[in-house]
Amino acid sequence: MPWVDELSEPQELRRCIRDLVALSTLPAIWKGYNSRQIADSAAAALLSMLNADVIYVSVPGLRDEPAADVMRTSQAVSSRSSDHVERILRRAWRGRREQISTIDNPLGKGTLRIAAAPMGFGGDAGILAGSVNPQFPSETHRLLLGIAATHATLAMQRRHAEAEQRRLVSVIERSSEFIGFAHLDGRPQYLNKAAFELLGLSGIEQVQRLNIFDFMAPDEGTRAHRELLPIVMGTGRWLGELNFRHFKTGEIIPFLVDWFRIDDPRTGRPTNMATVSRDLRPQKKLESDLRRLNDTLEQRVAERTSELQEALRRLTLEAEERGRADVRAQKSQLALLHASRLSAAGQMAGALAHELNQPLTAFTNSVSAGRRMMASDPPHRVDTVRDILGEAAEQALRAGEIIRRLREFVTRGETEKRIENLPDLIREANGLASAGIGAHGATVRLSFDPHAEAVLANRIQLQQVMLNLIRNAHEAMEKSEWRELEVVTARLDDESIEITVADRGSGLPDNIVEHLFEPFHTTKIDGMGLGLSICRSIVEAHHGKLGYEPNCGGGAIFRVTLPVPLEQ
Repeated sequence: MPWVDELSEPQELRRCIRDLVALSTLPAIWKGYNSRQIADSAAAALLSMLNADVIYVSVPGLRDEPAADVMRTSQAVSSRSSDHVERILRRAWRGRREQISTIDNPLGKGTLRIAAAPMGFGGDAGILAGSVNPQFPSETHRLLLGIAATHATLAMQRRHAEAEQRRLVSVIERSSEFIGFAHLDGRPQYLNKAAFELLGLSGIEQVQRLNIFDFMAPDEGTRAHRELLPIVMGTGRWLGELNFRHFKTGEIIPFLVDWFRIDDPRTGRPTNMATVSRDLRPQKKLESDLRRLNDTLEQRVAERTSELQEALRRLTLEAEERGRADVRAQKSQLALLHASRLSAAGQMAGALAHELNQPLTAFTNSVSAGRRMMASDPPHRVDTVRDILGEAAEQALRAGEIIRRLREFVTRGETEKRIENLPDLIREANGLASAGIGAHGATVRLSFDPHAEAVLANRIQLQQVMLNLIRNAHEAMEKSEWRELEVVTARLDDESIEITVADRGSGLPDNIVEHLFEPFHTTKIDGMGLGLSICRSIVEAHHGKLGYEPNCGGGAIFRVTLPVPLEQ
């Protein structure tokens, strides 16, 4: 063997033995080292043993440790140079495993001879050594390099295997589920902490005297031994529910048992059996609580349904009664409106008698004058008599129109709404309200916005509102020196029209304003206090608003806001 021939000299043999002993002691030193620390320790040892100029170790990422590249040199190099040298060695290592080759010396002049030994992780993992010595590497060098690579690989694999074992043991010990291993004859080998607590076992001595079938409830042990164990041994697994017993309290505990067989990976023969079982008491309790809650909920739903049906019946009765009450209220409101019109008509009766007296007197005078002319000698011309009789007819028509307007106002009228001409409606209401006022009445100024001429309303009801407001304004200005009344219409926006009635009277006291639109509140000695209340009801029935504000020049302003008809 070539490397044996190299060791024929005693000094070389002693050096080789020394290096081999040193390498053999490294695994003991590496306990507790991570992969990078192991690689660095191996590189430092080889740098001295091989009298090399550079040692480069590449370690792959293993589980929870990242990949590591370690380089040791016989001479000091800067950080920047170190990165450059490492890149060159990495390229030299790839594709040249276990081969001797040469590259330009990245550390200085000359040629660097390199030798490599792979590590048992696959990929590019391995150890590379380089030297400017033309005799490098000798067979002894390659032997030491291979042994170091083997030791490092085993140390890293052992470290990670131990870490995996610790993690597995930690998971098993910390698990809240019953985990155990047993021989094929049922003798327990291992139980985790949760298993001791769940079954009330005192210690390992007690467990060693038992069989796994002793853990089960008396009626379950026999079934498990005769029926379930053959299934596990035959198919490799059984999953189902079994009852265990608590050794201290005797409580029967339901478990979801995953019972499986463990086979030798080399021979395939069964060696052990194990279980991972879950305590089903919390789940059973939850299911029981859910069933109880469901039963309670169904009962409550039934009770609530009954309550809702009773409430619906009561609401239906209340709605029917409310409907009947609304009908009665509507009838009462119409009757009250009619009574209000009659009251207003009674107040106007005296004034209308004077108004009717004028056309009737003129009619009588005209007829008498015609009779005299026809009886005179010589008789007057026919044209003159015709003119006199025409004047009499006009006066009779005037009296009839006054009576027609009064009858139309007093009549109950329909509640149907139509598109009405607002200026004509206000003029007619003003005529009725101003009847009998005479020469001492207030000056009335009517101003109509051409964009606010149409309104959807019940003509009689809206006339009642305007009549009340205008008559109230006349009465408020009876003792005022400046008697002027303004009735103005205006288009506010695309959706509303406003009617303003402003007087120059004495205004309203604060105590009246607070209750202005409430029934039976009035400033008149003989008033009933229903006029403004009825007016607001009518306006609101037309989807409008009736409001009051004091006139800055003295007096009162009432504003009626009505919606614009959809046709507009």
